[in-house]
Amino acid sequence: MDSPVPARRRVRKDLFLALTLLLCAASLPSHGEEPVVAMGKQRAERSTVKWGARDIQHPLLGPIRFAAPRTAAAIAIPGGKILSTIYVSCQKDIGKVAIELSNAPDSNPAGGLRPTQMPRLVCATPGKGGGSLVKREIDVKWEVRPLGDALARGIAASELRRCVSIDVLQWVALPAGSSPKSQPIAMEIAPYDRALDSVFMACGEASAYANAGPEPPPQPGPGVQPSPDPWKPARTTTKGRTNLRAATSVDSAIVAKLAPGTAVLARQTTPSWWEVRPRKGQGFRGYIREDRLAFE
Repeated sequence: MDSPVPARRRVRKDLFLALTLLLCAASLPSHGEEPVVAMGKQRAERSTVKWGARDIQHPLLGPIRFAAPRTAAAIAIPGGKILSTIYVSCQKDIGKVAIELSNAPDSNPAGGLRPTQMPRLVCATPGKGGGSLVKREIDVKWEVRPLGDALARGIAASELRRCVSIDVLQWVALPAGSSPKSQPIAMEIAPYDRALDSVFMACGEASAYANAGPEPPPQPGPGVQPSPDPWKPARTTTKGRTNLRAATSVDSAIVAKLAPGTAVLARQTTPSWWEVRPRKGQGFRGYIREDRLAFE
């Protein structure tokens, strides 16, 4: 018969082992606490770039949910600036992500700047043990649109969610006569920004914020009442006449040339084009590129 003293010691040893295993298991990160998620959320929170998202019907991509910075990045060049924007979209028909890069001189916002070499997407992921970030390039195929925008399609949302951040590296050709002839442009995508999170959800990814509740709606400024009306008051820019086109393309027919500062109502139809009409009456109707509008 076993002595009661060794038996008690075995019980204590077993209890100690069980408690140790329980504590170790509790210390393991859950899915929402994986290093890439935690670091990605921190990166998005610290970013000075604010994104917005919405659903539209894109003339090339079909029904999409897209996110874009609320303000275009302004890159200084000799004699002016380049206005650069990133559009991250979910093609709902196929459940894949598209990334579109738009660049234009501030002196001619409707004139796109073409890339001198294909852009690069560089993903930063946590190293072993969640340590320092390791960078690798994301393999995508780019196409250059007629206006000069670069477009990559067919990207898996899960591929982008593996990244704490994504560096977008470009070289674009400057307007004729410029010196130098090209300009490097670097921007960043924060995959764990809430607006981008909603884009990835549209492509079948689980929300990274599922346990934090829904994102609160944006609050209007002081004295401003929210309105469901998609038409927004705007004016054409003061830099020359603005072409009003029959479709969302610079190759489409010009319906009219609007004088600088013309008051219009506008509603967004693609990430970079707005349908416009007069504030009163039915004098004209067509499409204007976003960079040619100043919203009130």
